[in-house]
Amino acid sequence: MTKKLKSVATILEREVAPAIKEWLRRVNLLPSLTRISLDDEDRTFHLPALFHDLVCRLRLAKDARLPVSSVATAHGQRRRDQGYSPAMLVEESRLFQVVTFQTLQLHQGELDQGQLLSAIMVIADEADLQLGQAVRCWEAPAA
Repeated sequence: MTKKLKSVATILEREVAPAIKEWLRRVNLLPSLTRISLDDEDRTFHLPALFHDLVCRLRLAKDARLPVSSVATAHGQRRRDQGYSPAMLVEESRLFQVVTFQTLQLHQGELDQGQLLSAIMVIADEADLQLGQAVRCWEAPAA
């Protein structure tokens, strides 16, 4: 019996909780991020929706686009209010990508390898779009 391969979206959707836990572990190792004292909930509030948006984007037709999530907007504004710098937002986004790719590596035996490279490009693009929106909203004056 051959094992049914899963999509990147399916794996990421299933592994959201462990990925968030790993992201938080990595954040807690970086004094540049932990100098702002936040509880785990405040530090990770944006991640479930970010993963959800990413999974939705991965499931879209190749050229379809979702609008940038309101979560990215709220994330940038909230981080500004918490005292983050744009560089700190960039570091959080970098860790999001690292943890997302690590999750795929851990489950590579389950993945449809034929779609992996295109999914990685979507992941990088979506993370960059979300980061760009968060930074733009960080820079915008509070309403």
